[in-house]
Amino acid sequence: MPSWTRARRGGGNRLLLVALLGGAALAAGCARMPSSSAGEVVVERGGTRVEVRFSEGDRALIHRYYRDRLPPGLAKRDRLPPGLRRQVHRRGRLPPGLERRRLPHELERRLSRLPEGYVRVQVGADVVLMDAQARVVVDVVRGIYD
Repeated sequence: MPSWTRARRGGGNRLLLVALLGGAALAAGCARMPSSSAGEVVVERGGTRVEVRFSEGDRALIHRYYRDRLPPGLAKRDRLPPGLRRQVHRRGRLPPGLERRRLPHELERRLSRLPEGYVRVQVGADVVLMDAQARVVVDVVRGIYD
């Protein structure tokens, strides 16, 4: 057998080994990091586990902010139809065409800082904490005008 054939075979084995090790490393990483499309709300970094959700203080601040700024007679204007309202829940996905508005900067800067990739938006009469890329709802503050 020519010497170049043996060298090529040895290189192929090395390439196969590298590919297998790389695949195993990727599979291990996927098993450890939950997929955001599955609605997971736990962030793990360096042995620290953080649950992403509204704190009680943030909930109270949001209710107070909207209650104090609500013009008379507008409390029911932003209510969602029941079918859409049912879709706004933890681990649910917001429909693509559903109107959502960023929170006012004045309110956003007073709330707890969010991990990268998460946003708070107003959807009807609710404030939703969501994974911005996957549009997965992480937590909801219901009835901000109540």
